[in-house]
Amino acid sequence: MSNDILERRYRTLLRSYPADYRHDRRDELLEILVSDVSPARRWPEWRQAVALIRGGLRVRAGGAAARPTAVLLWQGMQLAALAVLALGALIGLDDLAEAVQFGGLGTPLRAHGPLLVLTSAAFLAVLLDRRRLAAGLVVAAIVVPTAISQYLFANSMPQWWAPVVAAPLVIAGLRRPADVPPAERGNAVLVTLGVLVLHLLPVDRLMLVDPVRQVLAAGVVVLAMGAFLWVASADQRMLLAAAPTFALETLYRGMTDPQSLLSFYPSVGLPSLVAGVVLAAIAVVATRRRQARA
Repeated sequence: MSNDILERRYRTLLRSYPADYRHDRRDELLEILVSDVSPARRWPEWRQAVALIRGGLRVRAGGAAARPTAVLLWQGMQLAALAVLALGALIGLDDLAEAVQFGGLGTPLRAHGPLLVLTSAAFLAVLLDRRRLAAGLVVAAIVVPTAISQYLFANSMPQWWAPVVAAPLVIAGLRRPADVPPAERGNAVLVTLGVLVLHLLPVDRLMLVDPVRQVLAAGVVVLAMGAFLWVASADQRMLLAAAPTFALETLYRGMTDPQSLLSFYPSVGLPSLVAGVVLAAIAVVATRRRQARA
């Protein structure tokens, strides 16, 4: 009975691997993991659990593919487009809610509504791998809201930049090689949420006078960054997905207050954008070196 429980818990850990990989190798892996195990053991060893999770992340990132670098680049572009569009929609939704709260419904809807709808539609099209539809929607998200209202364009708002930054990623995805599959939808959503967490970190709380809040905010930032980097060390697509999201606030700051580009706050200053590009380059180099060793 205990081994049945242990096997069930190993099966849960193996869900970190893609479904097709589990279908082909699950029985083999379970036999290795459960063989020669004491009948009294009920939980997997923590090192095995960590290794299985990291192994699943590597496989999802293309580590078991014939061309892992191609998977990294093309799926990374898809995930980057998703992350940029999701961040733009999140910013737009927040600004729309604030505008409606303080300024009524008509003007905010005319300025924010079309962009929010088209950006969200483009996000769904990319997620569903409707590449041609996504390309059309992302271009429409640039043109239509600007033609309806000049407010977002004139003020260089971050949500206006979202489809602009995503457009080359989506259009490049039209030429994705046939042997590179799209990112799994569930995995793509999780990667997008992980990137959005970076932009929701309470970094501004680190400047508060209250030392207790400073310590709590610092703890949240360190834990979240540590978790993100731990996942990204196994799935380098996370780095490619995160890098262009820093461009939204950087473009906004560069157009409205160039001096603020010197800020070292995450998702605000130029150094953050440079760090994102460096991390993306590291992801590509690490994947190519791993492929060469294989």
